[in-house]
Formats: sequence, C-alpha cells, structure tokens
Amino acid sequence: MDFTNLYQKHRGLWVALSPDEKKVLGKGKTIKTAVKQAQRKGVTTPYLFKVPTKIVSYVSASG
Repeated sequence: MDFTNLYQKHRGLWVALSPDEKKVLGKGKTIKTAVKQAQRKGVTTPYLFKVPTKIVSYVSASG
C-alpha cells in the first residue's frame, strides 16, 4: 500500500483507516480522537497508524 498521499495530508497525526486500508475514517493528535471519528462512521475497530513527521530511510547491514 502506498501511504505517500497519507503522509502529505496527515503528517504527524494518528489516522484510523478502514478495514481495507483505503479510507481515512478519522485523524487527530491522539489515538482517542482518531478512533472516536471512525466509530461515528460505524467502524468499531479501525486500523491505526501514526504518520511520521518526516520520512527517514533505514538500511540494515548484517555482518
């Protein structure tokens, strides 16, 4: 799944995603806010994701 658009619009926020992970059902600075918004839309257990404030690459080197 490509979260580029999610990053651009919701940087630094918690987002509550639909079960198919295609729709943002809620967002906020706290998990509680994101979940409440999703629940108002009928999804009791959304997927939760904290959008990073910046994208950082990580490369692991095993010896």
